[in-house]
Amino acid sequence: MSAVEATTNSFPVKHDFVPSQFKDNKVCVVSIIGKSQYKTATSKASLFNPILDADIFKGVEGYLEDSINQGDIECYYDIDSNVVYLHLTSILDSYRLTSVCQRLKDASVKDFQTLWQQEDCHNAKCLLFMFQVSHILVISHPGSSFDVTYVILFRILDSIRMKVQKCVTEQLLDLPISKDWKYNGRPCSPRVLFVFETSTIEYDPEELVENTGYKARPQRIHPIKRLQHCMEDQIYKILRKSRVITNISNNSLFAVPANQEFVFIHVYQNEAADPVSFFLQQIRENTLQHDADSDLPRKSYQSNRRGQGGIDRSRSQGLSRNGGEFSFKEFIWQHIDMALTKGFDDNVGRHPVTATFELATSETWFTLANKLYLMLFSEKLDPKLQPHCNTLRSLLETDLRFSENRCNKVLPVAESSYQENLPTHYVTNYHLSKLAQAKKVFSQFARGPACDKYMKQLEDSCERFWKNGRQLCEEISLTGNHCVNPLHKTEDEIDTESNSHLPLMPHSSQLKMKAACNCGKKQADKEDPFNHKAANYDFYVKLEEMCCGKLERYEFPVFQASSTDIRAALLTPPVRSKAQPPKLQKESVSSAGKGEVAGVTQGMASLSLALSLGQSGGSDLFAHGGQSNCSPLPDQDDATPNPDQPEAHSPSSPLSPTPLRQHSTTEYLPGMIHTESPVGLLPKFPSWSLVCLGKSSLYNHTQGLDLPGFLSGSNFLLPWDITVQAERDKWPTVGETTGKKGKQKKGTRGKGN
Repeated sequence: MSAVEATTNSFPVKHDFVPSQFKDNKVCVVSIIGKSQYKTATSKASLFNPILDADIFKGVEGYLEDSINQGDIECYYDIDSNVVYLHLTSILDSYRLTSVCQRLKDASVKDFQTLWQQEDCHNAKCLLFMFQVSHILVISHPGSSFDVTYVILFRILDSIRMKVQKCVTEQLLDLPISKDWKYNGRPCSPRVLFVFETSTIEYDPEELVENTGYKARPQRIHPIKRLQHCMEDQIYKILRKSRVITNISNNSLFAVPANQEFVFIHVYQNEAADPVSFFLQQIRENTLQHDADSDLPRKSYQSNRRGQGGIDRSRSQGLSRNGGEFSFKEFIWQHIDMALTKGFDDNVGRHPVTATFELATSETWFTLANKLYLMLFSEKLDPKLQPHCNTLRSLLETDLRFSENRCNKVLPVAESSYQENLPTHYVTNYHLSKLAQAKKVFSQFARGPACDKYMKQLEDSCERFWKNGRQLCEEISLTGNHCVNPLHKTEDEIDTESNSHLPLMPHSSQLKMKAACNCGKKQADKEDPFNHKAANYDFYVKLEEMCCGKLERYEFPVFQASSTDIRAALLTPPVRSKAQPPKLQKESVSSAGKGEVAGVTQGMASLSLALSLGQSGGSDLFAHGGQSNCSPLPDQDDATPNPDQPEAHSPSSPLSPTPLRQHSTTEYLPGMIHTESPVGLLPKFPSWSLVCLGKSSLYNHTQGLDLPGFLSGSNFLLPWDITVQAERDKWPTVGETTGKKGKQKKGTRGKGN
């Protein structure tokens, strides 16, 4: 490693990565794939560091320092040995998986599923690339058993490799390689080796020497060797039965050697068992004063760490096979030497076929690898390649395909549950309750990541079914009853695109109530009102034509528009005085949710209560608290009270309200006038009626008004207690009937009741 600095690069590799003096050297490509152990300090490719005698493939330290996460494939060119090492870092590596989980700590299960599918597809494309450019692939297993899920992945990759072979051939046409390489899209059928990080057999050769006092004779076949051979037989049978490998290696995704070992099991402890003792030992070794005359180099951190597991590094990496001990370096180099010399011929059978094998120069190989990498991972894929990538994604997402098939089968069942026992028309609340029932049925049987997608389809399907002529009008009457008509529009609504297809009809709850006309002599059935105009005005206007239309009446002031640009006034809640009696601090009658009876009753109660307490009662007609909302009644006395005297309600000093300002002609009062309506606003229609039925002598204090339409006990006039101040100069004493001239003075009798 003296020729170049021991560093790694990621694909696509820079053009100056290989020094010019080494560009003509033919190289063997070794790729490391698989899964890493659940440890925080190592990488699965760190097994090659003792072979390279340098810390090339690092664990977490190198990952954080060099940001391997940004590049999926680490590349290192060992110039001394003419070997190119490729290391695939994926979500199957513990440190990369940890970083992904850190980003997803606040995400949902759906986000994790989507990310895992993306990573899985990207990992498969990386494997496809490495099977196209490598001579040897080492599959690392963190445990001691073969992962059979690789069989499905191998079959998928073999199928996609055959589909993209023409696209790969087009990329290789201009390169100085053989026709067989261009046609097959790869230099050979790569040889796959299996490495297991842990062993099921505990092996410590020093323990036997310590217990017996002598070194035992080596067995003919060591148990570790027998275990490796058994695993080789099992793996070969699995791959042959699943047709991943065949007799002719050129037709398979990869091959395994027939007469060489292709399974290696590590028999030593790979990491320090006790972290505390390990770090203490590191501190001691790194703080010792080395002899100045000593030429021994200091061991690297990675090399020291590998020697702390219970077996010396010299024995674990440079051991003799005759002594029964096992070396990973010897295991891997027997295949690399064969690749650099005579190549691989892994065909078996009665009729041997010449195997395809070729080595390329380092310059040619790096150019070829960059072109294939960009072809598979560029942002804009070749249109010929895009369908095959979609097929790869579909084949990998087996759980998604199962989920979609399951959800597609359950969706009609959930839709039938929604449509069961439905009325002809129904409102939103009923629709939502039936939809919740359908969702519950769907959730009981649907499984997998496609549930959200098909749940949305269920919601859309049920909503379309409801809106296809089954919607009920959502309007609610003033008495709290729903309109029973299908969804429609009324005459007052403006035509829009959303309601242009709806039929024109009035609201109706099919409920009726008895109501009397303005004079109380005639009763009729009154439809359940849906607005205040229908409740307080329209019904009584129709009855006036048949009964009390000719009676003398008071015309209440209403809004008079001065232009076409009119609007309803925005009302704010009134500010109540703290000095107001608690009994008067009630919510005013609003026009949004109060009916005719409630409005009249509450208004009259407030009016009578105010006058009984000696206050100036407010109403629709007179000022409340010194303010006036509308015009005064006509034909009232124009007597002006004495400004020196306090304001009092007396027969000789009648109340003379005066409007404060002109009423608005652009903004109208929504609803009806009540005691707390803003000053200067008038309604668009009168909600009250005042008619004259006859003389006051028609009223009987004991029987009340003898007219239909009154509730029981409500046909009596409400008494008003009026406080007056008696003055001796104006009012005669009891028994005084004559004036100064002895004549009876006219107009001394009180007119009020």
